[in-house]
Amino acid sequence: MSCAWRQKITLYIDDELEPAARQEVTAHLPGCSECTAAVAAQAELKKTVRLAGKRFSAPPELHAAIYRELNQDKKQVHWWRWATGAASLVMIVALAFLLYPKSKANDTLMAELVDQHITATASSNPVDVLSTDRHTVKPWFQGKLPFTFNLPEIAGSPFTLVGGKMVYLQQSPGAELLYQVRQHKISVFIFQVREGEKKPLAADHALSFTFSGWMQGQLQYCLVTDATRDEANQVVAMFQEANRH
Repeated sequence: MSCAWRQKITLYIDDELEPAARQEVTAHLPGCSECTAAVAAQAELKKTVRLAGKRFSAPPELHAAIYRELNQDKKQVHWWRWATGAASLVMIVALAFLLYPKSKANDTLMAELVDQHITATASSNPVDVLSTDRHTVKPWFQGKLPFTFNLPEIAGSPFTLVGGKMVYLQQSPGAELLYQVRQHKISVFIFQVREGEKKPLAADHALSFTFSGWMQGQLQYCLVTDATRDEANQVVAMFQEANRH
């Protein structure tokens, strides 16, 4: 039997739910295998579409030819006829990919990180190394990453370390550290600063998830969570202090 929450999964993955509704879905996921599988499938689909968008780019001549064809069709055919049948739907989707401008690199990177966080939130095994001890989690990454980092001391704080895992951002290896505060998960991603990158990744538009990005040394840090901004800022401050040189 299909779960009644299933219809909200696409909105959840696309970050289009209001904060209260998003938190309800987040709380629902750990106890529902159907919705958890749906989140994983939707996240993988988004990743596949993004990768395809990077590989294929229509030449200017094709853009111009399509625009000419569309302008000519407007004089002869009503648009509603295009929307009938599966073949027309495929054509419209294809045109959208060709004619709409590509997302900014910043937006693409943010989308990948939010997807990673959502997948971890929905997964029954969200981390590769499961431990609340930072002295267990940090050594696990040694030899797996071409850089090192420190985890903050969180004793006495409301935060709990869940563990960590390897992640990839545009084929670059990095770490995802997963924390929990109340019923909310907090993902802290760490990657090497890429060549030519001078500014930390930042939210260029409104997100229902709390997002923070900063640089320290040669590392790029990004935090994604559905917890409050104050709680996110606390984690950011603790990581900055732990990695201050």
